[in-house]
Formats: sequence, structure tokens, C-alpha cells
Amino acid sequence: MTLLMGAVAYDPKVVTIWEGFRGWLTDRGLDFDFVLYSHYERQVEDLVAGRIDAAWNSPLAWLRAQRLARVAGKEVRALAMRDTDRDLTSVVVVRADSPIERVADLAGRVVGTGALDSPQATLIPLGHLRAAGIEPSVRRFDVGVGLHGDHIGGERDAALALLAGEVDAACMIDANHLAFSKEGTFAPDATRILAQTAAYDHCNLTVVAGQADDAAAVLWSLLASMSYADPEVRPLLDLEGLTSWVRGRTTGYAALDAAVTATGFYDAAGRVTAAGYQP
Repeated sequence: MTLLMGAVAYDPKVVTIWEGFRGWLTDRGLDFDFVLYSHYERQVEDLVAGRIDAAWNSPLAWLRAQRLARVAGKEVRALAMRDTDRDLTSVVVVRADSPIERVADLAGRVVGTGALDSPQATLIPLGHLRAAGIEPSVRRFDVGVGLHGDHIGGERDAALALLAGEVDAACMIDANHLAFSKEGTFAPDATRILAQTAAYDHCNLTVVAGQADDAAAVLWSLLASMSYADPEVRPLLDLEGLTSWVRGRTTGYAALDAAVTATGFYDAAGRVTAAGYQP
């Protein structure tokens, strides 16, 4: 049988990445193919319904898959992750010359975030502020809605708004804070970190227990065998942003799960209930 995987086309490079992986996997005996989706919500629904066998899921998509599967009497598993998907953090940054010194100083201020459905630049950092007792005014930058934060344009726009004085603070994943400095979005000394979230995990390759289990086991074995030292494999790993595949784990999603529940982004049955969310 063919193991059919879903992936969201957040960038043209997604085609290059998975075409390359498909060739590498099929050369090693796995009948593998992929389909592309324009957003995660349909991909997750198709996975739980059995129309695809695996899904390269955002952390938000993973949580919805869990909820949909539970209602359907099924169980989803995190088969694999990138080594770079583990132990990430988000930051709330202010301008270096800002009078804001403590999280409490954000009361009555405006915080810029990424898109409505961005775990890293909206849901998790706002949840962190909420846990500290702060509910600031929020200005969202809804770029790439439906892509669950894979499109970082909203984060970049929030950073630019911070520099322009249009917002008092901005939320972003720590890696993008560093990247924005390197690419020249802002000077290295233009901002400072006001708050940093606890570590969390990002994407995982999700499968449904009891559905294509044998093929999924072969897929994991082959992914785990990929070596960054292999000149054939290394360009694909670089494009996908990893140096090795590791076993999927589910312990790093608690903060996002709490944020999803607190905001009503999904209900307990996995229905989309976020106000104004139209992927």
C-alpha cells in the first residue's frame, strides 16, 4: 500500500522538500506519496477521517487532531519530530529605549502579535502574559491565516510596528527574534527581551493508531536513518530545518493546549470556535 502523507504548502519550497523525501524514501522500498493542503484544518480532518495516513502537523494542528480523534474513538500518535522542534521559546520584546521594565508595565499597553492562529507569536506568548495576570490590548498582524504561524510575515510585521512605535511590545519565537536581527529587520541593539516563555515543542509527524501502522513503522525507521553527513540527504534536511529526525513526543504542548482552551480556539470536540478565524 502507499503511505499517503499530508503537508501544508506554506511556501513553494514545501514541494521541493517532499518531492526530494519521496524520491529518497521510495528508493529504499517505501511506497510513499504526499498531498498538499492550503491550510491545516482540512489536513487534520482528512487525517482523522482516514483519507490520508500521516500529516506533517503544526503544534496547533496536533492538538486539534487529538481532540477530533478522541471524539471519533481513535488515537493519534506523534511518530517523529525534527531535532529542532524541541524546547523552543517565545519572547515578548520591547524597544531598547522603552520605559517598560517589567511585564506588569504592559497593563494598558498595546502588544503586537502574529496571526490569530500562530502558536509561537500569539497563543503561547499571550498565554504567558495571561498567567502573569496581564491582559494587554492586542494588535494582531494576520498574515498567512490558516498556516498556524508557519508564515512568519505576521511576526515580522509586529517587529516593524514595534520599531515604528505603533505597538509597545511584540511577540515572536526566540529564533525569529535572532533572525530578524541578522537579516536587518532591526539592529542587534534595537530591542530587548521583556519576557520569555517556558520551553515548548513545535511540529510533529502525526499518524492514527491502527491505520497504516506497518508502513508508518517503516517510515520512522527510514527517517531515523537519515544522516546529515550524507550529501544526498543534507540539502533536504537543510530545507526542512533539521539535522536529524527524532521520536515524536507529546509532553511539550501543555502551554499551547492551555491557551487553546482558555481562548476557545477549538472546543473539546475539536470544532473551530475561534472568533473571526477563516482559514
